[in-house]
Amino acid sequence: MTQPTLFCTYTPGPPLDRFVEFIWYWEGSDRAHAKERLMPTGAASIIINLNEDEVREYAGEHGETVHRHSGAILVGARSSYSVIDTAEQRAVIGLGFRPGGTWPFFGVGGDELCNRHIALDDLWGTSARSLRERILLAPTPLARLRSLEKALVTRAIRPLEPHPAIAYALARMHCGTELPTVEVLSDKAGLSSRRLARLFSLEVGLTPKLYARVLRFSRAVQLTRVDRPVDWSDVAERCGYFDQPHFIHDFKEFSGLTPSEYLLRRTPYSNHVRL
Repeated sequence: MTQPTLFCTYTPGPPLDRFVEFIWYWEGSDRAHAKERLMPTGAASIIINLNEDEVREYAGEHGETVHRHSGAILVGARSSYSVIDTAEQRAVIGLGFRPGGTWPFFGVGGDELCNRHIALDDLWGTSARSLRERILLAPTPLARLRSLEKALVTRAIRPLEPHPAIAYALARMHCGTELPTVEVLSDKAGLSSRRLARLFSLEVGLTPKLYARVLRFSRAVQLTRVDRPVDWSDVAERCGYFDQPHFIHDFKEFSGLTPSEYLLRRTPYSNHVRL
């Protein structure tokens, strides 16, 4: 008998909601495929494997090489796909940061976390070692979500207030399909282009230009969630790509797949594909 799937999310209140998009909890049965590829979103996350005290990170096009981490990790903002083990998805809790959301909670900049899996022990020291155990002792999924929320709040080492220039830049990038240049953003923010780019990389983890490309790719992926054949030309135009070759180039760079290959491998969750 297969285990029923449970998936629930929790949105924290102010001021944490400025930095955290949601906290989620998942229980699921074994999958028919062993690995999945995750598409980059430009935002970081915390992942805690509650089924076993280990998180496995796979490298290579098909996940040929495995790197093992303790069961609670931070996944930095990514500009490339990653590969996960579906066996780890039997019982998992996670926290999805907003872009730049890690800045108040860790002693290193987002640029040092970018495209990395790092044990929370290495970032938070001894206070992180019992986090997984405390979550496991919580009596309900909601209690587990709130336990992770409380742990994050207690770890704030910087003000829970986003830098106004970075908040402005992100808001502009997310408000339309035409992505503004660094020069336009810096002029409106009252900073030099170099200063804005450095602050952006420090807090978000990616350069403004690279983040804009990842954001555009993520929008394209989301537009495939339709109950009709996907019109890739329409997707490319709606996401602001210059032409079809430009769109295909970026899609392959960030996903490792052509758009057609992505459709054949996608799962019910648009950010995941089967390997």
